[in-house]
Amino acid sequence: MSESLERAKLSMRPIKRRVSVTEAGKVHNITVKREGVGIIKPEEGMFHQFLFRVSDKWQKYSVLINAELDQSLSPVFRNRDLLTIRIDSGCETGQVFGDRTCDCKDQLHKTMEDIQAKGEGMIVHIPQQDGRGKGLAFKLATLLLQHDLGLDTVDAAHSLTHGEIDVRSYRGVIAILKFFNIPTSTKIELATNNPKKMQVFAENGYTIHEVMPVVIQPTELTEPHLRAKQDKLGHLNLV
Repeated sequence: MSESLERAKLSMRPIKRRVSVTEAGKVHNITVKREGVGIIKPEEGMFHQFLFRVSDKWQKYSVLINAELDQSLSPVFRNRDLLTIRIDSGCETGQVFGDRTCDCKDQLHKTMEDIQAKGEGMIVHIPQQDGRGKGLAFKLATLLLQHDLGLDTVDAAHSLTHGEIDVRSYRGVIAILKFFNIPTSTKIELATNNPKKMQVFAENGYTIHEVMPVVIQPTELTEPHLRAKQDKLGHLNLV
């Protein structure tokens, strides 16, 4: 019991590291702080959940990892040559409250199933990236337009802003990889339908070995939005 108690106390002891990450051609010095580690047991299997604070716009990161942990509570991946990763943006309406007009919850749980089947992998969940980084209030406004005017998710977003409708950044993900000392020799199998998420890996010396589509069967409610993301935003394998 004493050993387990010390391990639990260690999981709550903040560990901070400073790393350098390149995104969109600019170098960022980022502080990564591990604030917690635990074990969760969803239907898909068992994961270690890590809580991180990162000195970027998004701040909070929750990381699910299927791997053994060493004595310092860092993951030890058996296959150092290939790592499956998903970058999962927050979607409170779908992932928490079950909104059936999006497939975000299904994509998350599909990836959890796939990682369990592979035996190793990592999901980096970024809660504050709701609404493609524009925020929950913006996302909710787009849902009003979708309901009232029958707009798809892309046209609804464009109706509310004259700027970019996707302002997400992903350098925090690379910062976490560097926190875990994942070498650039480790090739990445990226679970995504959004090819824009590949760029930050290449900028930091990681090779995308394969893009693993996260395919969810469209429904009457999701099909218009999935088609819009595919046709207007360049997402892949949606419909």
